[in-house]
Amino acid sequence: MEEMPLKTAEELEAECLRLLHANMTTREIQRVGIVRTHADGSGPNWTYNQLYPEPTPIGKHDAHGIIASVAGKWALVA
Repeated sequence: MEEMPLKTAEELEAECLRLLHANMTTREIQRVGIVRTHADGSGPNWTYNQLYPEPTPIGKHDAHGIIASVAGKWALVA
């Protein structure tokens, strides 16, 4: 299996926000709390724990899918 490209937490948050702002239900989100899940930086090793401000239930559902698409492309730098 090939290693995932690496990004810093700031770069991951910027990419998440870029995609969230393109969606009508998530465009008001201004911050995504990036959390490391594994020390290894070669595969999926992060998730998010909070969205600021908290979106509506529909926005939260949409945000989860959008952020999952980003998590599947890049790993967090160790």
